[in-house]
Amino acid sequence: FEKAAALHIQDLNFEAAAPLMKKVSTPKLHQQYAKAKEGRGAYREAMQAYEAARDGDNVVRILLDHLNEPQRAFQIVRETQSVSGALLVAKYCEKQRNIRAGIEFLFLANQDDEAFKMACQHDEMEVYEKVLGDTEDKKRHIQIAEHYEKKNMLAKAAKHYGICDEYSTALKLYLKCGERELDAAIDLVAKSRNATLIDQLVDFIRGDSDNVPKDKHFEYKLQYALGNFLHAVGIALMIAQREEEAGNYKAAHALLLKTYRDLESQKLGVPMDLWRQLMILHSYILVKRLVKNGDHTNAALMLLRVAQNIQRFPAHMVPILTSVVIECQRAGIKDQAREYACVLMRPENRSLIAEQYKRKIESIVRKGAASQAEPFKENTAPCAYCGMDSLAESTLECPQCQNISPFCVATGLRVLRNDWAACPSCHFPARYSAFQACAQAEGACPMCSAPLKPGDVQMVSDVTQ
Repeated sequence: FEKAAALHIQDLNFEAAAPLMKKVSTPKLHQQYAKAKEGRGAYREAMQAYEAARDGDNVVRILLDHLNEPQRAFQIVRETQSVSGALLVAKYCEKQRNIRAGIEFLFLANQDDEAFKMACQHDEMEVYEKVLGDTEDKKRHIQIAEHYEKKNMLAKAAKHYGICDEYSTALKLYLKCGERELDAAIDLVAKSRNATLIDQLVDFIRGDSDNVPKDKHFEYKLQYALGNFLHAVGIALMIAQREEEAGNYKAAHALLLKTYRDLESQKLGVPMDLWRQLMILHSYILVKRLVKNGDHTNAALMLLRVAQNIQRFPAHMVPILTSVVIECQRAGIKDQAREYACVLMRPENRSLIAEQYKRKIESIVRKGAASQAEPFKENTAPCAYCGMDSLAESTLECPQCQNISPFCVATGLRVLRNDWAACPSCHFPARYSAFQACAQAEGACPMCSAPLKPGDVQMVSDVTQ
């Protein structure tokens, strides 16, 4: 077939050669056939023959100059990374005033200086950045930074100064951008590990340099990025306390949970202060769902835990204690209902009680002393560590072994050894039975709010893991 095709091509008998070309494998013959077809204006057939000859540059040329299919040509060059093909495309783009594509293909054609010059002239530096990618050309990154700095695009300039280790210049520009670029400044300083720059950034966050204190979350992020995890925890606790004092309980909960998970991701122990503050706050947040589910006893037990730490909730002290009284009364926990009703009747609290509850609370105080109701007996279960019986389910610290058991994210009660599960997202423990019910009813983890299906809840057989 190849000899026959060659003879037909020599005789210019292309009609006879055409059916044979599909059976020809020699690139040279396809090349000859392609040139002949191109010379006669049969560009589509010529392009196909050049493809068969594996002559990508001529395929690109035909697509650009004769078939008006530039996008196909672009794709071929991107795939083959052909320098000569890229140069053909770049020249085409220049004629068509397609600046963005021109920059890309000049770069592929090893015409880096020309690509950079075009990007500067036509204000298309982002395109040049994209094609430059992760190339560690410090000289070029400096030029990009200087370009952006002249245009007062300080954050972009800082990014490129940072890439070539010009940390001081980069930080200076980031700080000029103010709070909106603080995350980038933190990443930069953490990368530099330069004590002077760290101090400079801390001063800026605290407002020492401009008398404008920034959000404390930034100081937490900085200390965490630097690996100062215990310092970061102290800052997080302080921020959370401020949020609690302002009544922003969900924000405080989210921050404490993030801090907890950050420490776990680093395989570090969680300080007791952090665990305890999260436990108290989560106990309060659980109350609404427990009341909604009609579990007034559990709600009352969580509210009693909160009431013992009421100083953490100054913005809503009276409403919370009112809820304590109401839920304890509903659950039959009469003694504690009267105890906190008396607290509410103090002069500094009485005027703040909602009118709809005031008479009921007064009645509890008046009748409570004469009441002979049987004392409330909370359900008990063995300690998960030492097996001590008669330990109230809401008690987390065992008086016998001194161990502190995890609390269930669904109920706030102590997790039991024979009823143990964990959230697949945040890994906080829960009672298997309660967590299953939670997955079915609400479809989300009460701790981290991640989606939760009943099939996701697995019994933990080895609680030591």
